[in-house]
Amino acid sequence: MLNYTVSADLIDGVIDCAKRCGVPRAAALRRTSTDRGKAAPTRFSGQHLAWVWERINRQSDDPLIGFHMALIAEPKSFGALGQVLLRCATVHEAFRQAARYATLVYQGAHLKVSRDAESLKVFVAPDIPGGQVGFTLMIWLLTNIALLPGRLALADTIVPKLVRCKLPAPQPAALRTLRERLPFQFDAAVNQIEFDRAVGDLRVASADQALHELLAQVMEQQLTNLGPSGELDRGLKLILRGMINGTMPTLAALSAHTGLSTRTLQRRLRETGTSFAHLLQEVLREKADELISRGTLSQGEIAFMLGYSEVSAFSRAYRSWTGRPPGAAKA
Repeated sequence: MLNYTVSADLIDGVIDCAKRCGVPRAAALRRTSTDRGKAAPTRFSGQHLAWVWERINRQSDDPLIGFHMALIAEPKSFGALGQVLLRCATVHEAFRQAARYATLVYQGAHLKVSRDAESLKVFVAPDIPGGQVGFTLMIWLLTNIALLPGRLALADTIVPKLVRCKLPAPQPAALRTLRERLPFQFDAAVNQIEFDRAVGDLRVASADQALHELLAQVMEQQLTNLGPSGELDRGLKLILRGMINGTMPTLAALSAHTGLSTRTLQRRLRETGTSFAHLLQEVLREKADELISRGTLSQGEIAFMLGYSEVSAFSRAYRSWTGRPPGAAKA
C-alpha cells in the first residue's frame, strides 16, 4: 500500500500531460477519478495515483511515456507547488521549496537538496510501486527535476551534469532516447540529479517580473509619502500579499520592498496604531480564507503556501484568528 495522499491538482496535471502526449482515453481518467453524483475530492490516495499511471501505461504504446510527458510538463502541472516555484527568487530556493512541499504535503517523494563548492544536488527517495509503473513514475519525476532550472530561468540549454537512477537500464533504443536529452545513469546507488553549483544562483524569470510589478505598485501608491492613515495599512497589506510565496514575509523583507528603513517603517506603523506583526496576521488570515474557499487545497498545501513549517502550526494560527479549525471553515 502507498500510504500517502496527493492533491487533485497533481492528478489533473498528470492527466493533462498524458492527454497532450496523445494517450488514448486519457481525458476519461479524470471522470473515473470521482464517483457519479458525489463532489469531486481534493485529495486522492497514493494507490489512486499509481492506478492513473497504470492506465496511462496500458493505453500508451510508448515505453517512455513518463519521459515524454515530463518534457511537456509545466509548473502549473504541479498545482500549489507550481505556483510557489514560479515566484521563488532563485533556482536553489525553488528546489528547497520543492523539498519542503514534499515533507509537508506530499509524502510520496522525499527530496533532499545539498550544495557544495562544485555542485547542486537533489536526492529523491520516492514511495512508488514496482514494475513498469514504477519505472514510468521514476523517469517522470527525475526528468521534471532535471528540467526545472531551465524552465524557471527560461534557458533550455541548462542540463544537469548527471541524472542517477537506481532502476535497471531500459532497452537500448529507449536508453539512447533518454540520453539524447539528459545524461541518465542507471543501476546507480541513489536517485540523484547533479547540477553545476552556479545553476542554483540562476534567477527565476517569472519572479523578477512579479517583483517589477510589485515595485511599480509601490511607486504608484507613493508609499514613502503616505501619511498616518488607513492608506498606509492598505498599501503595506497589498505588498505583503504579494510577498507570501511559501515563505512568511519578515519585517526586513517588507522594508526592502518599500524602500523604507525598518526603523522608519515601524515608526510609521505605530503612528497608525498598528504593527508589522498585526498586519501580517491579518494578511495571513485573509489569504488562508481565500485558499480555503477554493475547496481544492488540503490544509497541508495551504500551510505550505502561507509559509508555515507544520500543518499543526497553521491550524493553531487559524483557530486563534477565527475560533474554529480550518476544516470547519471549509465545511
